[in-house]
Amino acid sequence: MNIPITTLRRLREKKILFPIIGAALFIPLAAVFSPKSTTAATTDARSGEFLVSITVSGEIRAAKSVTLASPGVWYGSDMQIVWLIAEGTSVKQGDVVARLDTANIVKFLNDQQSQLNISLSDLAKLEADHKASTHTMEAERKNAEFQFELSKLSVERVRFEAEVQRKEKELQLKRDSIAVEQAKLKLETQAEINKSEINKVNVQIQKARSDVDKAKHDLRMFTLRAPMPGLAVYEMNWRTSRKVAISDQIWPGMSVISLPDLSRMQVTGNVNEVDVSKVKKGQKVNIKLDAFPERSFHGVVASVGTIGQQTDRTSSIKTFEVVVDIDETDPVLKPGMTTSLEIIVETVPQAVYVPLESVFSKNGKTVVFRIDHSSPKETEVETGVRNSNFVTILKGLAGGDKVTLRDPTLREEPGAIESEAKGTKL
Repeated sequence: MNIPITTLRRLREKKILFPIIGAALFIPLAAVFSPKSTTAATTDARSGEFLVSITVSGEIRAAKSVTLASPGVWYGSDMQIVWLIAEGTSVKQGDVVARLDTANIVKFLNDQQSQLNISLSDLAKLEADHKASTHTMEAERKNAEFQFELSKLSVERVRFEAEVQRKEKELQLKRDSIAVEQAKLKLETQAEINKSEINKVNVQIQKARSDVDKAKHDLRMFTLRAPMPGLAVYEMNWRTSRKVAISDQIWPGMSVISLPDLSRMQVTGNVNEVDVSKVKKGQKVNIKLDAFPERSFHGVVASVGTIGQQTDRTSSIKTFEVVVDIDETDPVLKPGMTTSLEIIVETVPQAVYVPLESVFSKNGKTVVFRIDHSSPKETEVETGVRNSNFVTILKGLAGGDKVTLRDPTLREEPGAIESEAKGTKL
């Protein structure tokens, strides 16, 4: 059978065209139905000791600190700061750190000293007057007794004389006897009056002397001295909403300067009420300074608060204060510095663990995408304890396995991020 040359040529062209068309159709279909490429970021599943921790913010303070306050006394008006040591100065025990205006207390002291002097003068004059009056009344008593004795003699002489004369002498004797008794009574009464007057003046003297002594004691308190070595740190003046300053008017008992002892430092942080039951005294803590993130320190939980505090008025969630003793001493540690505290609440000696970002929830299962022959393969896993960054894998992965950090079945990066956020098993 002879086939025309033109017909054969058409057949050959069709045989070439069919494979080209097939290839063109296969490529996009393969792109749709084949697994995603491994362009997604990956990480290795780690194996080893796993720390279950709670991370909170904290603030450094001295373990021991003394706050110096204005005297808790009132002398007519508020006190005024007239001098302050420079904040941040290292002070020794006995150093003057602040002085308060003493005008009011000095005036009060001078007034009380004057009152004391007046009372002492009154006492001296009163004692002199009492001595003179007592001397006069003693003389009067003795004179009455003398007259009484003379009257007794007169009665003896007229015993054998006329009755009228005898009666007169006896009456005189009685009058003189009464005069003696009256002189004695007057002397005794005056002694009681003198004693009462002396006591009254002595009370005034005692009060004036007490006021003087107290004012002298209080006057010394208007100069604030360091009771121990430390670093001078100004306290807040709540009237001005800033730290205390020279010329500030302050009230009795107001905190002026604190002296933290920098030889031993602590960190305080607030733990959410959901996690506070996991935090125990004695647990180890890793500490990082916000200002020096390359520096690491270590500590131990010293105490856990028992009363919750509402730190945000817009939220009902309570937090509990945790105090951590810092093991190291370092000049870089200053009161008020902010830190990150990683409280180790549990230690798993041996575990396989991956970042939280690599674990997803799909169709009710917890999965990761393990790299198998350069392609991500959805792998069901069983998770265990976790911390703020990692989660342990009890089943489904081994140490060294590579897993993706996002879901590779998602086409667009923004969608992947959203899905991961929703799908990550926290």
